Amino acid sequence: MRSLIAPGFLLAWRRRGWFAWCLLATLLLGNPAVAYHEEIHSLLDERALPAELLATPVSRVAVQDVDLLRREIWGAGISHPDPKVRSHFVQRYPTFESFDSWSLKEFLGFNPDRPVLGLDAIPDLGPSPTVGTALSQGARHPDDDRRNQERFAHDGDRRVRLDPHGNPFPADPVQLDMGPLRGTASQAYAHYGLPKIPFSDDPDVLRREPRRFAYPPTARAFAAEFAQMHSDLALCAATLGRSGGVTLGWLFLGNAHHYIEDVANQIHTLQAIFEFFVDAKIESYKEELRSLGGLLRSRPTFVSIGVDIIKNHHLLAEELFAKRVREHVAGKWSHPGVEEALGAILQGDSALEQALDARKLDVDGPFARYIAEEVIDASSREGAEVYRLIRRLAQRRFSRLVGRFETGMDPDEALVPKPDQATLAQFYRLQGAGFARAGSALRRHVSLYSAALELARASDEVRHDLFKRTAERLVSNQVAWLKESAERLARFQPRPPRKNDTNWWVSMGLCIMLLSVDGMLVLFFRWRVRKYRT
Repeated sequence: MRSLIAPGFLLAWRRRGWFAWCLLATLLLGNPAVAYHEEIHSLLDERALPAELLATPVSRVAVQDVDLLRREIWGAGISHPDPKVRSHFVQRYPTFESFDSWSLKEFLGFNPDRPVLGLDAIPDLGPSPTVGTALSQGARHPDDDRRNQERFAHDGDRRVRLDPHGNPFPADPVQLDMGPLRGTASQAYAHYGLPKIPFSDDPDVLRREPRRFAYPPTARAFAAEFAQMHSDLALCAATLGRSGGVTLGWLFLGNAHHYIEDVANQIHTLQAIFEFFVDAKIESYKEELRSLGGLLRSRPTFVSIGVDIIKNHHLLAEELFAKRVREHVAGKWSHPGVEEALGAILQGDSALEQALDARKLDVDGPFARYIAEEVIDASSREGAEVYRLIRRLAQRRFSRLVGRFETGMDPDEALVPKPDQATLAQFYRLQGAGFARAGSALRRHVSLYSAALELARASDEVRHDLFKRTAERLVSNQVAWLKESAERLARFQPRPPRKNDTNWWVSMGLCIMLLSVDGMLVLFFRWRVRKYRT
């Protein structure tokens, strides 16, 4: 088998563009982009933050609170002090009627065709709402309401724009740097975060330092930006001067936590590892042989095989750790590493704390983005190791075409018999490192947000001033992104649908080989018959 594989890998290595494109497609198009279970998003908030804060009563949210928030953001846009920002905003949303809920969601970078909690749907926080219930709902809902999924471009009549092949245009082509256009993985651009370092698409970089590999080298992911946007939205809601707006602010703050928690999970901070590409390539060679290059039957593509392999291990890592956390919370025995991981939420990450201290964060700056960037930088150093560990723990069938791991399956049944305890311990240790990072980040984030709210309570003038500064920053950031997205879309060239053609070189080569073997067998038996007769 080694002799069959080597020429293909050599060719792939030399044709770097082909290699990088296939690698990206293989390892990202099927990436689930769900770093933690929704229940773990809620658990992180519940365990990271002070009990007295979580128990603080809040008011119910009314439709009027949401309508006022939309009106005030529109007002900040049409009166923005930067003439370029103001002009662009007014051109898109000249009247308040044009800035309806659909437009607000588009402006914030959501899928405008999906209902979003807090903008379309009023949150139900129970009979006695608290800060904790608002944060808990907010932390899980960016996954639940699918606000970042299947974000397509729309025309002036709000219809999805289709390319010449009948497929939707992306709202922003940069979304495709991190995943496909449809399905759960289409939210990867918003739920992943890449470190702020120079990237390379050199395959040798992928082998040596995966956190520095990206294809294209200009690839972007926006978890930090979405954390900041939701934090600004939270401050805007909380400074409206309405009690329901304060509650809405805690809900949006929980949304911001979702993205920070996502990048605390290390595998959401890098594009790929080399090992999964190797697995997919070997399986694709096997399929070429089994199908005679597609002559006998259609065969799955290299890309689709890779999609399944990465999906298997991503989901397995998620399900395995989630199951152990559930067991521990339910009072059942769990691996000692899981107990340490849960304890790490409160213990925190001292190195991250020092990095945040060095940033000198304050309530007037984009503190959520800075916090997320520091989390991303630390997490990206461990992402490749998490993937390698779960690959060693998983049965080999999940690195092959025959293996399928889906959400809801028992992760213990997917592990190798008698998993290596040192590997398991290291896997849980890294999960604990992510939890520690999340705990420190959430506490720092809430501390700065609470300090801003405390300032706003000083007087109506201070509150109005805080709203104005925050809303202007929100408008500036979103207008810049919308403008850049439109420019990228104008340059975008959609790919034609891929055809699953027969590989005639492989087919003919195998047929010649089989005919040669058959001919040699015929000659051999004829020789044996003649020898027997004589």
